[in-house]
Amino acid sequence: MTPQNTNVGDLIVAVERPAATTHKPPVLLIHGMFGGAWYWEGYQSLLASRGYSSHAINLRGHHGSRPVHDIGKVPLRDYIADATEVARALKNPIVIGHSMGGLIAQKLAEAGLCRACVLLAAAPPRWIPVVSWVLLIRQLKYAKGLTLFEPLVPDRSDADALMFNRTPMSDRAAFFPRLVPESGRAGFDASFGIVGVNERRVTAPMYTVTGSDDKFIVPRVARAIAAKYRAPLKVYDGFAHHIMNEPGWEKPAKDIVDWMDQH
Repeated sequence: MTPQNTNVGDLIVAVERPAATTHKPPVLLIHGMFGGAWYWEGYQSLLASRGYSSHAINLRGHHGSRPVHDIGKVPLRDYIADATEVARALKNPIVIGHSMGGLIAQKLAEAGLCRACVLLAAAPPRWIPVVSWVLLIRQLKYAKGLTLFEPLVPDRSDADALMFNRTPMSDRAAFFPRLVPESGRAGFDASFGIVGVNERRVTAPMYTVTGSDDKFIVPRVARAIAAKYRAPLKVYDGFAHHIMNEPGWEKPAKDIVDWMDQH
């Protein structure tokens, strides 16, 4: 099946349900920078086959969801508010967040809005530095957009180096046109530790997943996040930042669903 778009207020959410009714909790999927619900199409199919209904949010200003006047000036707290709205509508879902969406997922866990939380190549909260030499060099061209809160426009060479370095060229050609401009303000918030998370308030089970070849959010960050929440960490050799769409993505996805079944 193909996920069907529905609305929570003026947020567009892609929903896929299992063929038969089950008693498993719903799953909220949160994309990262430049992304959208389309990141999760494979995961949504797998989740449906395992008895889970899934709800992949398009954050405001992404793919027609909740129009904004200036995408460059949207703070990360507004994206957190979007995810909070959908999480409350789903009444205590399991949350899976990727990259910036992983930081948003941590805020939902802090607020007690999920029953379990999976952090997939997640951006870190305050006090865990995200910067690496590769990211720093690539970010220099975006310094103006990050500091003046302008729209960040995807660049193919940077996407290939940081996001798609383990993605086949044919898939990169299909994925890149689906990326959308991102908020410089949200990028600033995520890059410079503006958003903190009090781990003492997190009571839901947490699971951290990363790829050994992630150049955008390097494995060191995932290790620090896992330590913060005393959560298990799984590092997949040969995978990178776009782990949910890379060849063999089914393996980490299946392991995640197995972990969900246990919790």
